[in-house]
Amino acid sequence: MQKCVIPALFSFCVLLTAPLTAQEVRSDTVIVTGSYEPIPLEESNRAVDVFDLTAQSRLLACSIADFLRLDPSVDVQARGPDLVQADLSIRGGNFGATLVMVNGMRVSDPQTGHFNLDIPIPLDAIGRMEVLKGSGSAIYGSDAVDGVVNIITRTPEATDFRLRTAVGNFGTNQQSGAVTLVERKFTEQLSFSRDFSTGFMDDRDYRNVSLASATHWRSRLGATDVLLAGDDRPYGANQFYGNFNSWERVKSWYAAARQEIG
Repeated sequence: MQKCVIPALFSFCVLLTAPLTAQEVRSDTVIVTGSYEPIPLEESNRAVDVFDLTAQSRLLACSIADFLRLDPSVDVQARGPDLVQADLSIRGGNFGATLVMVNGMRVSDPQTGHFNLDIPIPLDAIGRMEVLKGSGSAIYGSDAVDGVVNIITRTPEATDFRLRTAVGNFGTNQQSGAVTLVERKFTEQLSFSRDFSTGFMDDRDYRNVSLASATHWRSRLGATDVLLAGDDRPYGANQFYGNFNSWERVKSWYAAARQEIG
């Protein structure tokens, strides 16, 4: 006789927001994934879904996979919690034919195309995601045969502080948050996320930590953006390589700079 035990996770969430400045901001949703130049979403002739990761919707998710799973044509295969060894495919394709980008720059592994959701950017630093369904090879190359996912960092609108935390069984301990400073021509956002668990059995523990810094300022030359991010994902691989305890560890970092001229 076998017994099946389904663990229950109890968590609580705290969101602290302290806006220090009030201003009217007009924003238009544009789509850059399915065309050479940014155009309004309603004018795009491609099948593109846009996920807006606003402050309200982020409360319902712990990772970008929670948003991507809302699209029935997107398949997220994660071999561990918090996107540990996670792959993404679109419309029944494979992970090697789906391109993942951050702010229009590819981040897929050029050697294997595997684990294409090892994104080092915390959820609080992401503003929206664009999912292009169907071939994007004419614009992005052969690794975009099935589609493209473009992750776009958010542009802060006001100085604030955000913090979210959760605890649960199996030693689950999660924290995430962001500190944002917005001045007249300068914005700086520091964000982080941490996800820790002792595991449901021996050698199944994990610890995921990610940090990001997004800087934006305007000068006479034009707008300047600098994005720095990195993460560390060690986790237990119980008897995966043999009859003994083993560990795996994935580290990644991302650095990008963009300068407008004129």
